[in-house]
Amino acid sequence: MTARRVLSGILAIGLMSCVCLGDSGQEDSPKEKAAALKKKAKKAAKSGHPADAYLLYSEASALEPKDAKLKLRAQSLQVRAAAESPPVLPDLPDDDDTNEALAPTDLAAEGVFDSLTAAEYARARHPLPPPSLKGKPGLQDFDLTGTARNLFDEVAKRFGLETVYDGDYPAAGPQIRFRISGIDYRQALHDLEAATNSIVAPLSSKLFMVAQDTPLKRTDLEQTMLVAVPVPEALTSQELTEIGNAVKQATNVEKMALDPTHGEIVLRDRVSRVLPAEALLDQLFSWRPEVMIDVEFLDVSDSDLANFGFNVTNEFSAFFLGQIMNNIATIPSGISNLVTFGAGNTLIGLSVAQVQAMFNFTDSTTKNLYRAEVRSVDGQPATFHVGEKYPIITQQYAGSVATGQQSSVYAPPPSFTFEDLGLEVKVTPHIHGDNAVTLAIETKYELLSGSSVNNIPIIGRREINSVVRLADGQWAVIAGMITKTDSKSRTGFWGLSNIPLLGNLFTQTSTDKERENVLIAIRPRLLSLPPDQIVTREYRVGSETRPFNPL
Repeated sequence: MTARRVLSGILAIGLMSCVCLGDSGQEDSPKEKAAALKKKAKKAAKSGHPADAYLLYSEASALEPKDAKLKLRAQSLQVRAAAESPPVLPDLPDDDDTNEALAPTDLAAEGVFDSLTAAEYARARHPLPPPSLKGKPGLQDFDLTGTARNLFDEVAKRFGLETVYDGDYPAAGPQIRFRISGIDYRQALHDLEAATNSIVAPLSSKLFMVAQDTPLKRTDLEQTMLVAVPVPEALTSQELTEIGNAVKQATNVEKMALDPTHGEIVLRDRVSRVLPAEALLDQLFSWRPEVMIDVEFLDVSDSDLANFGFNVTNEFSAFFLGQIMNNIATIPSGISNLVTFGAGNTLIGLSVAQVQAMFNFTDSTTKNLYRAEVRSVDGQPATFHVGEKYPIITQQYAGSVATGQQSSVYAPPPSFTFEDLGLEVKVTPHIHGDNAVTLAIETKYELLSGSSVNNIPIIGRREINSVVRLADGQWAVIAGMITKTDSKSRTGFWGLSNIPLLGNLFTQTSTDKERENVLIAIRPRLLSLPPDQIVTREYRVGSETRPFNPL
C-alpha cells in the first residue's frame, strides 16, 4: 500500500465518522471530540499500543491547539510509536496514479510553517526558564502499595498533576509500599524517584514524564539551561579566577565562560548543575564586606622667638679738639654724647655709649590638616593621593664640547618623570567580624625641600607604615612624629657682661623654640556585614551518581 493510499484510507475513515455523526442528528464540538480522543489515547497507552496512542493524541491536539498537554503527550510517545510502526517507503507513481499526484501548492509554506503573532515573536526573543511543576499546595499523607506506575499516578492525582511514561519504562513491576506523611508534591515525587529508581522530568506546569534513572536517560530528558551571572566590579582578575575554579570543582558544571565586555559569567549545563553553580556564585560574590576608612593627617608647627636685654656699645671714638696751627676743631656727625679731657691745645673728646633696652617676642603657630575617605573591600588595597605631580629630571646632557666650523653637536633633550607630591595613603583592610577591622597602612608625605643638586630638586619625604586593629567607628592615632628645636644665644659688653647680676645690664639674650608635630589618625566604618554575619543559602545537589533534579 502506498503512502497516498494510506492517506486516502484515513480520509475515508474521517468521512464515515462524519456520516455517522450526521445520522445521529447531533454534532459534537471540537472540545468534546478532543476529550473522547484523549480517553481512547490513554487506554491505548495503558494497553501497550503507543502508535495508536500517538495518533489519537495528535488528532486531539489538532482539534484543541490551545491545549499544550495534548501536544506534550503526543511528543512523549513519538519515539515509542516510531519504534513500533514499520517505516512506510514512498512508491513511485503508477500509471493509474498519475492523476493522483499532489499539486505543488499542497507543499506551500503556509501548510508547513505556522504564522506567529507579534506577541509570540516578542516572547521568542527572551529566553524562558525550564518548565517547573506547580501542584496543589499543602501537605499530604500517603500509605500506598502498587507498581511504580500506580504509585506515580496516584501521587500525581492527589496534587492535581498528570503523568506520562517513557517508552522504555516497564509497564509492570514488583509491588512497592509507599508510606509517608506530611510532605508536599515535590518531596513526594523525589521520594518516589528514590523508591522506584526513576527520574521525573517536568514537561509543563501540570505534566511530567517518568523514566528509569540511568545516565543516558538523564542526559536525554533533563533540561539544559543557560544562565548569565553578573560579576561585581570590586573583584580582581585573580579573585575571579579563584572563584571560578572553586565553583567548577564543586558543581562540575560543564561550560563556564567569562564575558568581560558585559561583566558576566555564562553557565551552560543541565539544570541539576547550573542552579547550584549559580547559587554558589551569588554567595561568593555577595559575602565580601565593604569598609569606609577616614584618614586625618595633622601637621602642627609652633615657633617661639624672644629677644631681651640691654644693648650697650663696646666701641668708643676719641677726637682731638685742640688748636694746632690755627685749625678749626669739629665734632663728627652722629655723636650726641661727648666727654672732653684736657684744656687748650690738648683738648680731647671721647664719645659716650648709649644704652638701649630690648624686649621683643614672636609667637607663630601653623596647622595643616588633610582629611581623606577611602572605600575598599576586605583584602583589597585602596590608595588615596592628595597633591600634585612635579617633573623630576632623571637624565640630561651636561658639559661643553669644542666644535669646529664644519661640525655640530646634538644635545639630546632631558628625560624626566613625574613625582607625586603631597599626601598618599594606601590602606588594606581585613575584616574579622562585625566589630573588628585590621588595617595595614602605608602613609607617605612628600614635598620640595627648596634645595637642589645639579639642577635636580631634592624632595623631602616622610613615610610611615603600620598595622593597627580597631573597632567599628573607633579613632586611633596610628603614628606620630615630633621635631623639637631649642636654641639660645647671648651677646654683651666684653668683661662687663660676665659680672654676676650686674652683667645682665650689658647683655642681650635671644631664645628660639620650635615644635613640629605630625599625627596620623584613622577610623574604619563598616558598610556591609562580614561573612560570618550573612545567612548562607543551602542548596540540595544530590550525589555524584544521582544528582538532584529540581522540579
